[in-house]
Amino acid sequence: MKLLVWLAVLMGVSEGSRVLMVLPLGSSSHKNIIIPLAEALGSRGHQVIVASLHASPANSSRSYTDLVASDAWETIRKVTGDFNVFKMREANGGKDVNSEVMKKVLRNLPEYCDAFLRDPGVQTAWTSKPDLILLPAFMNECGLALVHKFKAPFIYVTTSGLTPWTADLMGNPENPSYIPNQYLTYGAHMSLWQRTVNTLVRIAGPYLRKQLVMNRLDGVVQRFLGDPTVSLSEVEKNVSLVLVNSHYSLGHPRPLLPNVVEVGGMHCRPGRPLQDAQLRHFLDSSTVPVVLFSLGSSIRSEQLPPRVLHSLMAAFRRLPYRVLWKWGGGALSDLPANVMTRPWLPQQDVLAHKRVRAFFTHGGLLSLQEAVYHNVPLVGLPIMSDQHLNVRQAVASGVAVELSLDSLTEEGVYQAIRSVVEEKQYRQRVMERSQLLRHQQSPPLDTAVYWAEHVLRYGGGQHLRSAAVDMPLYQYLLLDVAAFLLTLTVLLLLLLRSILTALKRLFVRVLKNTVTKALTTLRTHVKLQ
Repeated sequence: MKLLVWLAVLMGVSEGSRVLMVLPLGSSSHKNIIIPLAEALGSRGHQVIVASLHASPANSSRSYTDLVASDAWETIRKVTGDFNVFKMREANGGKDVNSEVMKKVLRNLPEYCDAFLRDPGVQTAWTSKPDLILLPAFMNECGLALVHKFKAPFIYVTTSGLTPWTADLMGNPENPSYIPNQYLTYGAHMSLWQRTVNTLVRIAGPYLRKQLVMNRLDGVVQRFLGDPTVSLSEVEKNVSLVLVNSHYSLGHPRPLLPNVVEVGGMHCRPGRPLQDAQLRHFLDSSTVPVVLFSLGSSIRSEQLPPRVLHSLMAAFRRLPYRVLWKWGGGALSDLPANVMTRPWLPQQDVLAHKRVRAFFTHGGLLSLQEAVYHNVPLVGLPIMSDQHLNVRQAVASGVAVELSLDSLTEEGVYQAIRSVVEEKQYRQRVMERSQLLRHQQSPPLDTAVYWAEHVLRYGGGQHLRSAAVDMPLYQYLLLDVAAFLLTLTVLLLLLLRSILTALKRLFVRVLKNTVTKALTTLRTHVKLQ
């Protein structure tokens, strides 16, 4: 009877619980990771609220409440200005744009956070205590204000791979000798110089995040909550679990603790019938392969430099295929006859179409996962963020060809697309990787649901917590053990030296005495003669 009562209590905790998902910053694609989990939890009877900057797609099942911080989004757009990565790249001397993007975001991060917390559209999230909170693990730390307010268990969800500071929070090993930083372009096998740089970035990353993100957001949250004691760094130490948007089939194998769960591809799903009649006809009627070209939700094709745009148009015109292009600008006057543009595309439904044989992409992680899931090889044109690492990993896996924005030419685009469409090894390798991604112990979305309900059921994840989290660095790295063993070794060597010295002296003394006696005996014997 006691067991039945206990099970009933546990069921009452997990079924019909209140779940709050918070995304104070990020593009609409980041929300695409959260939506399937929100729908799945909602369909299981939980009361799910998603508070973010962007409205959910119209085709979402809406088994959850969608709160949109539209005023905060307008504030972000006004404060940030034109988010043209190509202009930022040009202003940075044609070098990697990540530093310029980070400068712009970090400069305005406190204002972004304040606007989100005060937005009328998300105030419902503050009216009742949730049983569980989920939020992205990077640049969304503003959502920790709700964790502090309600003292609720919370789960971090990474939109990319496992970040070093999140690994540290969980006590998960993060060895820079073979685990490359996601913002570097290194692989698992690094040279001495690369390992040196990777180690320095590994050490500096968590420190810079604390100084540039956490400490600056503390003041914003303190003023909003009227509580000068708030420390977001302390709040996030209570994280129960992290759901990581990665999978070894598309990256590098690495050790993971029980509270670090890979759910890469949990947003991937089978294709659905296309609702756009013209788009459906464009694909269905094609007797040749179709190439999908999209730069994602943040990078807009209409902002491409004229040189790059000209090379793309010329290459597309030459292709013996059809090209479907995500283009949000005005009508292109010289658009090739084999190209169709659309301001928005149901990307997974397009990738699932049997005629689509290549995906020309910026290398976003979600796009990469969707392409592999649907057996479509890639041509990668990385521009910012983790896209360079993603594309390099795809190339190393044999499912992609990489192009560079600096050296992009008509011939290069043409040959890259022809290669991934016509050379059988790309199709074969992407099918192998697709099987690895799909063939998991349980579907990644089911895994995410299981662990979310696990944290709900047990009121947190302290039982999953590694002892490494509470260890000082010198203990975690066994520096004290090394020092003890080194000291012991030195003492033993000194003792051994002392013993050998004493034995040497004893030996010399005995030998000297023996020789002296022998000489004395000899002299006596000689005198007697």
